[in-house]
Amino acid sequence: MAGALTGLAGALLLATAGGWALGYHGLWAFGFLVFVPWPVQLSMAALLLAATALGARGIYVELSRFTPAPRWRWFAVPVAGLLFWLFRERTYTGDALLKLQLLGSGSIQQDPYVWKEPLDALLAYTATGLLRPWGGAPADAVAALSVLAGMVYVAATLYVARLLAERPGERICYAVGLLALGSAQLWFGHVENYSLVTAAAFATTALALGHLSGRNALWPVGLVGGLAVSLHPQALFTLPALLLLLDRRDWPRQALTLSAGGLAAPLLTVLALRGLGVPWPQMGNGFAGDDQLFWTPAQALDPAQLADALNNLWLVAPLTPLWLITGLGAVTQRPRWRDARFGYLTTLAAGLLAYHFSFQNDLPRPQDWDLFAIVGPGFTLWGLYAWEGWQSGARRVVAWPALVFAVLFTVGWVGVNHHLTLIRPRSEQRELYAQYRLLDLTSRLDDAAVTPAEPICAEPVGCERVALTSFTMPQDGDMRPVIFAHAPARIALPLTLPRERAFLWLSPALDPEAWGWGGDGVTFEVAVEVDGVETRLWSRHLSPDNPADRRWHEALIPLDAYRGRPVRLILATLPGPAGDDAADRAGWGLPWLMRGAPDTRYVR
Repeated sequence: MAGALTGLAGALLLATAGGWALGYHGLWAFGFLVFVPWPVQLSMAALLLAATALGARGIYVELSRFTPAPRWRWFAVPVAGLLFWLFRERTYTGDALLKLQLLGSGSIQQDPYVWKEPLDALLAYTATGLLRPWGGAPADAVAALSVLAGMVYVAATLYVARLLAERPGERICYAVGLLALGSAQLWFGHVENYSLVTAAAFATTALALGHLSGRNALWPVGLVGGLAVSLHPQALFTLPALLLLLDRRDWPRQALTLSAGGLAAPLLTVLALRGLGVPWPQMGNGFAGDDQLFWTPAQALDPAQLADALNNLWLVAPLTPLWLITGLGAVTQRPRWRDARFGYLTTLAAGLLAYHFSFQNDLPRPQDWDLFAIVGPGFTLWGLYAWEGWQSGARRVVAWPALVFAVLFTVGWVGVNHHLTLIRPRSEQRELYAQYRLLDLTSRLDDAAVTPAEPICAEPVGCERVALTSFTMPQDGDMRPVIFAHAPARIALPLTLPRERAFLWLSPALDPEAWGWGGDGVTFEVAVEVDGVETRLWSRHLSPDNPADRRWHEALIPLDAYRGRPVRLILATLPGPAGDDAADRAGWGLPWLMRGAPDTRYVR
C-alpha cells in the first residue's frame, strides 16, 4: 500500500508539475516541469506508475544478485565527467551573471565577494586566466571546475556505497539515491560558487564514514573538511558532526589531528590571497557586506519563509518527505544510536538543516536555490541510511517507485536547464543581461514604417510622433532609453528572427512629463505579421489616473513560433477606451530582442 501511494503521489506531481499546470503555485520546487512538453510529463508519470505496478506485484529486478565488476568503478568517474560536460546547463541562476562579469572584466583584488568563497574565487580566477590565452570564456573556466567537482562527488558516492551497503543491490540504491538529486545540477557546468564546496563537503562525509568503518585514517577527514570551508564558509555546518569521530580514550590526539588538518587549507588560502594583494574584508557593515547572516527565529518560522525553505529542500532532495519520515522515525529508536555511523549522519543532517532554515539569503530562493544545494547530499544520505534499517519487504515496495521518481525528477531538472536558456530579466541588473541581447530595436528604427506619418503638432522639431528619447521615473530616478510613440502610432520593423529561441524584453511606460495632463491612458500592443497575417502577442492598457501604472512595466514576449522566419514586428500605441489621444505620450523602454526563453513563472 505504501508503495502504491508513493507511486501515485509522485505520478501526480510529475504530470501536473506539482500543481502548476492546474494553477496552483505553492510547490515551486516542481515549477521547472512546466517547461517539459506535456507528452513527456505524462510519459514520466506513466513510467512511474508502471514501476509502481511492478513493485506491487512483487516483480523486482533482483539487484542483490547483480554485482558490477570492480573495474567498472574505475570508468564511472571519467564517464560521469564526460556526461556532465556534454549536458552542461544553459540556464544561469543566482549571482552567476555577476560572477561572470567579475571574472571577465575585473581582478581578484577588486572582487568585493572574495572572502565569501575564498578558495573558490582563487580557483575561478586562476582557471579563467589559464583559459583566456586559448580563447576560453570565464563560463568555460567555471564550468570545468563544476565538472571536476562532480567527478569528486561521484568518486565519494561510490566510496560511501561500498562502505554502507551490505549487499550489492544496496550499493546501487545508495548510488542512485545520491546521484538523483536536484543538487546534481551543480556538476553540469554550473556557474556559481557552490559546486566545489558541495563536493568537498560530501567527500569529507565519505572519509568520516570511512574512518568510522576502519577504512581510512583521521587526518584526511580534517584536511578535506578544511578544504571545504576554504571553498565556502557554509561548509562549517558540516564540521560539528566530526566531533563524533573522536574516541574517548584518545580524543586529545585525535582532536589535534583534525584541527591541524582542518587549518591547513584555510591558512594557505589566506596566505595566497594576501600574497596576491587581496585586501581584508570590510567588517563595518557585517561580513563582506552582509549585515544579517541568519534569520531570527521569528523570521525563519514565518509561514512564507518556511514554505520557501521546504520547497528549496524538496528541490535539492527530491525524496525529502520520505527522508523526513524515515530519518525522524529512526531517531526515535534507541538501538539505532548504538550505531556510530547513524549518530554521525544524524548530527550531520541536523547541522545542514540548521543552515538551510536559518541562513539569510538576499535573493529569492527560487532564483538562489543553489545556495542551499550543499544540504541535498548529506540530508539524503542520512535518509538512505535510516531507510536501509527498515524491514526488507517494506523497503523494497517503497524503494521501487521512490527511486524511479527521484531519477525522473532529476533528469527533468537537468534536462530543462540544459535544453533551455531560461532568463528571468531583472531591470535593475539590465547591464548584466545585456550579454543575452541579440538586437537593440532602437538601432533599427530608421528601417521601420511608422503609421500615421504625421507629426503630433505643427512645430517642425520636437513634434515627431515616433522618435528616440529617454524617460526617467521621478520616484526612483530609473532612466531608460525609449522609442517614443505618441498614440496613435504603429511601428512596423522588418526582422529575420534567429533560429534559436528568442523573446522580446520591452518596458512600456507613460511619459512622466504628461502624467498630470489628463486623458484616458494608452493601450500598448505587440504583434507579428507573417505572410500578410497579423497576430497579436501582447496587450496592456496604462492609465495615468492609476498610481500603479506610473512606472516602468515589463513585457516578456516569446517568439518561438517564428524562429528563423522573416517577420514584421509591430509595436502599436493606441488611445484609451474613449478614443481620447490627448496627452497620450508613451514609449517602449529597453526594447531588446533577447536570446533564450523568458522565465515568467514568478511574474505577477
